[in-house]
Amino acid sequence: MEKYRLAIWVLLMLFSMQGYSQKLLGVVFQKNEKGVDEPLPGANAHWLNTSIAASTKENGVFIIERTSLSNKLVVSFVGYTSDTLQVNEGDNNVRFQLKQEQSLNEVIVEGWQPSTKLNYASGINLVEIGEKELFKAACCNLSESFETNPSVDVAFTDAVTGTRQIQMLGLAGSNTMISVENMPGVRGLASNQGIQFIPGTWIQSIQLTKGVGSVINGYESIAGQLNVELKKPQESDKVYVNGYVNASGRTEANLIYTLQPAKKWGTTFLLHSSARPLEMDQNKDGFLDFPTGTQVNFVNRWVYNSGNGWLAQFSLKYLNDKKQGGQTNFNQADKFTTNRYGLEINSERFELVGKLGYQFPEKPYKSVGFQYSVLRHQHDSYFGFNEYNARENSIYGNLIYQSIIGSTANKFKTGVSFLYDQFDERLIKKFDPRILVLDQTQNFNRSEIVPGGFFEYSYDDSKNFSLIAGARVDFHNLFGTFFTPRLHLRYNPTETTTIRASAGSGTRVANIIAENSGFLASSRSLVFATKQTDKGYGFNPEKAWNYGLSLAQEFTLDYRSGVISVDYFFTDFQNQVVVDYDESPQQVVFAGLTGKSFSHSLQAQIDYQLMRRFDVRIAYRWVDVQTDYSVGRLLKPLVPRDRSFINLAYSTKTNWKFDYTIQRVGVQRLPSTAFNPIEYQLVSTTAPYIMMNAQVTKDINTKWSGYLGMENIGNFTLQNPIVAASNPFSAYFDTTLVWGPIFGGMLYAGFRYRVK
Repeated sequence: MEKYRLAIWVLLMLFSMQGYSQKLLGVVFQKNEKGVDEPLPGANAHWLNTSIAASTKENGVFIIERTSLSNKLVVSFVGYTSDTLQVNEGDNNVRFQLKQEQSLNEVIVEGWQPSTKLNYASGINLVEIGEKELFKAACCNLSESFETNPSVDVAFTDAVTGTRQIQMLGLAGSNTMISVENMPGVRGLASNQGIQFIPGTWIQSIQLTKGVGSVINGYESIAGQLNVELKKPQESDKVYVNGYVNASGRTEANLIYTLQPAKKWGTTFLLHSSARPLEMDQNKDGFLDFPTGTQVNFVNRWVYNSGNGWLAQFSLKYLNDKKQGGQTNFNQADKFTTNRYGLEINSERFELVGKLGYQFPEKPYKSVGFQYSVLRHQHDSYFGFNEYNARENSIYGNLIYQSIIGSTANKFKTGVSFLYDQFDERLIKKFDPRILVLDQTQNFNRSEIVPGGFFEYSYDDSKNFSLIAGARVDFHNLFGTFFTPRLHLRYNPTETTTIRASAGSGTRVANIIAENSGFLASSRSLVFATKQTDKGYGFNPEKAWNYGLSLAQEFTLDYRSGVISVDYFFTDFQNQVVVDYDESPQQVVFAGLTGKSFSHSLQAQIDYQLMRRFDVRIAYRWVDVQTDYSVGRLLKPLVPRDRSFINLAYSTKTNWKFDYTIQRVGVQRLPSTAFNPIEYQLVSTTAPYIMMNAQVTKDINTKWSGYLGMENIGNFTLQNPIVAASNPFSAYFDTTLVWGPIFGGMLYAGFRYRVK
């Protein structure tokens, strides 16, 4: 009986080795004058006679891919004597102590790489965004982490809730898989607000994949994948404190604390608290520019390394987020009355996530791992006379086995997964004294059970060609079988040229209320048209094929390095839940796709070191997103046709950093308001506008940093972001037609304190 109990306990603690199965953890340090160990950030580690390398983080830690080509690891650092260790198959971590070269006088070594870089070694088109890039802006949460990245757009869903949603390839954020350490992160009831639930200071790095990703991570990715890596015990600072305040009174405090309670155990506590206590109405339309509210967010994560092949992690997470908005001076006594319009959104989330894996000591290329997560999400909200309450319970598991076929050039990963989602959603139209309508309730309750299996083969000749081909089959209890094939190719015709191609499909079940909850804040009524099934909301799963082609070329100009990249992606929907705001300005119509829906996205980008410590990033993106609506084929509304982008980053020898970003946002189509009274009609196409952000950072010493910045320097705002703002209980009240910023220039300041 005891062995069965032990087996059950192991299953509950399971964590995957996927991220570490073929990686080696190391630390590089020196002894200071007092004989105390000090980390060496920026040291280089590489396998002897190979190009496989890694650099140490600020805490001296590095993680490097294992290889069968060499078992000797070389660590070097300017001004220090290099060291070489022989790494045996059973070794999971190594330590290097470097000593300064006695005869060194002064050597200047200049190297450069962009702060957001393409991973040339990856078989998938992967862009890595590290701490250096994230520190260019305040980055208070994930939704604000892309101000200096031209590939991801962030837009407001409406003019009163303050909710932001990302866009990739011109498609809504729900088409992008957002994962946290390669496990489901922002989905389900969190799909609309979830990117605001991940504090920016918790983020170690972000991996951005355009187009289809790996089949190992699931079937839902259509436009791309954003994978967020949080601070880990083996890489985090011992103490990290961040404080932030802006001109609107928004304040934030973050604490990260890491310790090692035992030789094989490490733990990190991540705490976030924020508040927005002040009512702001810069455009004087009688509505708050963003809701007041508070958020408390907590994570405690543990890591275990047995030293003989077993690795484990688990994290406990809790979130409580409260928002209240609407007209100025709204209070609870005005709720569900025509005295003042108000809204409230309360979210509470509990989550347990984990990984467990085993790497075979004699065969480091071979491993087995398991990922799991269990969560409960509660959402309670009201918007005027609309009340929306929902509950989500979810269980996820993913078992992965990886090994080789003959040699390490031929690798494969295979496994099985399981997903259980149980949703209880209730949408209530409260008694409305204007039109004498009694309470109306719509229930959208369902349970989704999806077991699946996958296989992915990869070939890499370690020179100029790699291939990743995978497929998965999932069995949905409501919608039948999902088949998901995906292919990634990489070819390097020269050492400085990389060509990539990808193709594959993605499938997702749309959570149409949670993903489009902005319409609840308006007077638009909900209409379902051209239903396709009696399951769920009445629509079949969305499915699309995505095809991508990219070119990256490194170059040298005036003895300085640069990278130019061009990519094109085409997304073709086979089925889609069409959100139609054009059929009537008093309705939002959800309909099954009866024609075509597609997206073309073309982007060019240059990263170049204009002079020493002065980086320039220039990008241009053009998109064409069209859908067949009930009135005909139209451009998707509220999607800029093009976007121009420049980011300038300069640092001085005295540790000052200056960052400036300017964007030109192109024209956007607005849904038709032709049937409104003339005073409530809007233009059909918006004008382009300019957005500018800047930040100055000073690293005072190795522990303290301060920063001062401003968003929307040009103070561009929409004059009338809300239709019929003076009459919020009329049939014409509409908060959904937001195509630009609703508040002007925002000054902010903050500090960082770090103990490595």
